[in-house]
Amino acid sequence: MSSSKIHHWNMPEFNKNIRAAFEPSDTLLLTTTPNRQLLVEFPTLVSALSQIFPYLLLIDYLLEIITWTNEDHYENFLILVVYTCIVLYWKWISYLVLPLILAIVFTTVDWSISSVIYDSKYDEKPTIEEVLHTLHNITVRFEMLFRPFKTVPLTLNNFVKLYIVAIMLTPLHLILARTILSPQNYLCILGIALFTFHSPWAFAIRRLLWRSLYVRIAAVYLTGMDIKITKTNEQFPSRTTSAASSDVEDSSTIPILGDFKIIKKSIVSPTRVKQMAVFEILENERRWIGLGWCKLLYPHERSNFCFEKSLNTAPNIKDTTIDQDRFPFPIFENDLYKYTWEWVDTDWILDEEYNKSKTEDGWVYFDTKWTEGRYRDGFSRYTRSRKWTRKATLLIDKQDTVYDE
Repeated sequence: MSSSKIHHWNMPEFNKNIRAAFEPSDTLLLTTTPNRQLLVEFPTLVSALSQIFPYLLLIDYLLEIITWTNEDHYENFLILVVYTCIVLYWKWISYLVLPLILAIVFTTVDWSISSVIYDSKYDEKPTIEEVLHTLHNITVRFEMLFRPFKTVPLTLNNFVKLYIVAIMLTPLHLILARTILSPQNYLCILGIALFTFHSPWAFAIRRLLWRSLYVRIAAVYLTGMDIKITKTNEQFPSRTTSAASSDVEDSSTIPILGDFKIIKKSIVSPTRVKQMAVFEILENERRWIGLGWCKLLYPHERSNFCFEKSLNTAPNIKDTTIDQDRFPFPIFENDLYKYTWEWVDTDWILDEEYNKSKTEDGWVYFDTKWTEGRYRDGFSRYTRSRKWTRKATLLIDKQDTVYDE
C-alpha cells in the first residue's frame, strides 16, 4: 500500500464515479473542497499536520475500507473471504496454516505502513490541499460510520424498552445458539453483517425492506422503540396541474405552504380556484418554581403562540382586545393572482387529537427542551403545548394588471 495509492482518493478529480441512488449521499461530501485559509494563516499548524500526515493516510485508508467508500471493493471482498474461511475452518487453520497467515499479515501491514511513512516524509511531500482533503475525508467517513446512532432515538425511555426486550429475547437466543446456529456460524454471520453494514448494496437492501409495513411493525415489537409506522405526516407536492386532471385534490397530496396547510382544492371557474386552508397554532407555557404554569418563556425559544410547522410567532388568538377578523393572512405581492381570505370557522377550535383526547384541556407535556412529549403532567415536565386550529377559504382570481417593480 503506497502513498500514491491512498492519495488519489483524497483529490477531487478522482471522484467522478456515478453512484446508485440507493447509496448513502454522504459520499458526495468527499468531493467537496475544504477551506485552506486556516492553514495559510498558521504555518505552525501546517508543519504539525505534515508530521502526522502519514498516520492520517493510514486512518483514512482504514476508514474507507470499513465504510466501503473506496473506488474498488475488491479489498473488502478479500477481507470477507479471509474472515469467513478463518471462522468456519478455524479448527484446521489453527493447526496447519495459522503461523503462516500471521507472518504474512504482519509483514504486509508492516511493509505497507513503513512505505507510506517513508514516501510521505521523504519522497512525496504532502501539499496543503492533500492534508486538507485527507482531514476532510476522515471527518466525513467518521460521520458515515456513526450515522446509524444518530438516526435512532436513544432516549432514556427507549433504552429501558430495549433492555426489557433484550431480556425477554435471551431465552430464544440461547435456543438458537444451542440448536440451529453453532458458535462458528453465529460469529461468521455477525462479523459479515457488521463489516458489510455500510456497503452500498446492504444500504439498498435495508431501504427496500424498510418500505414494508410488516418490517417496521416487526422492528417496533423487537426493539420496543418509538418508530414511525406510517407516512401520514409526510407531505408530497401536488400533482393536480389543470382542470382536466381533477376538480378536487386529495388533502394527503397537498403540501404545507408557509404557516398554513391546504387541505382541499377545487376549481370554481377557468379563472378562479378555491382552496380550503387550515391554520394550526400552538399555545406554549413553561413551569416556573413558585409561579407554576405561566406564559413566561425564554427569549431564545418559541413564543407563547406560534405556528406548528414553522414555529414562527403567531398572534395571540386568546386576546379579546385583538380583532379576530384582522388576522395576518399571508400576502403574495406582485403576483399574477389576487388572493381573498375568509374564515370558515367562527372561532379557534382546540385540537383534541394533539394529545389523543387524554385530557379535556388538550395539553401535551414536554421536558425543558420541548422533547419527549407525554399526555400527563409529572415532575420532569417543565413545558407544555396545545394546538388550536381554524379553517379558512382562499379564493384565487387572476389579476388584470401585473405590478412589476
